[in-house]
Amino acid sequence: MTNSAIGNHRAIYKKAFLCIALAVVGIAAVWLASFIPDADWTGTFDPAARAVLQGRSPYVMPYYMNPPWAILPLLPVVLFPPNIARGIVFACSFAALIYAAWRLHAPRMAVIGLLISPTVIGSLLAGNIDSFVVLGIFLPPAWALLVLMIKPQIGLGFAVYCLIDSWRRGRLAAITRTFAPVAIMYALSAILFPIWVGRVLHETTDVWNRSLFPYGIPLGLALLWLAVNRKNKFFALASTPFLSPYLTFYTYLIVQIGLLHEDVEKVIRRDVLHIILCVFLWTIMLVFKL
Repeated sequence: MTNSAIGNHRAIYKKAFLCIALAVVGIAAVWLASFIPDADWTGTFDPAARAVLQGRSPYVMPYYMNPPWAILPLLPVVLFPPNIARGIVFACSFAALIYAAWRLHAPRMAVIGLLISPTVIGSLLAGNIDSFVVLGIFLPPAWALLVLMIKPQIGLGFAVYCLIDSWRRGRLAAITRTFAPVAIMYALSAILFPIWVGRVLHETTDVWNRSLFPYGIPLGLALLWLAVNRKNKFFALASTPFLSPYLTFYTYLIVQIGLLHEDVEKVIRRDVLHIILCVFLWTIMLVFKL
């Protein structure tokens, strides 16, 4: 057997071993996570998705406030028993954050600062879908809006950025191409599920609302200005929590992900910034008992 053939076999064996190892780690992570108690997944998303599989509206769950298409990617998950579905969501949420950091070529210490922050830990323990929604930022604009606007408290800044960027690229024609899918979905959802509109309008009174609105608007506008000026959609993503009248504390992880972009290095090292953010967020959470 030639050296090249031996090398090819070794490469195949290494890939096979890696795949098996990842599968074992994934299964173990799902199994372990299935024992972790949560709030949002078990109390809202899981029963809402199961209601759809039973031919009912997701809005039979009183706390489900997202647009109807948010349920669609969750349907394969709820084919599993509730505890296993919970484990899958936990493991996939963690993997989604790792993927986002990898796509942004984040330094190792910046990733560690992100993952041990109270926002990420809170999101994982709550069983929310923020980690999935934020991945929409890596899609083309029209598809990204469909995903990010599942949660306006995540996608609003990006939507404004897309509006300005589309106008720059092709005026009304480009705006129409970019916004038509999400506009149609929102219009159909409002017509078919008017109860959803009512819930969204009353969302700001939720006891878990940790929005800085309107005091955070100047910071949000500053980040949005940077996004437009530097043509950086990640800064637009980071601006949204400061512009939203409603969000939970762990949704501020969107700011952290937006600031993982390498353009931040022009001001401060990303690893330093995210360690500072981690310490700051833990301090805020413990002092104010968020």
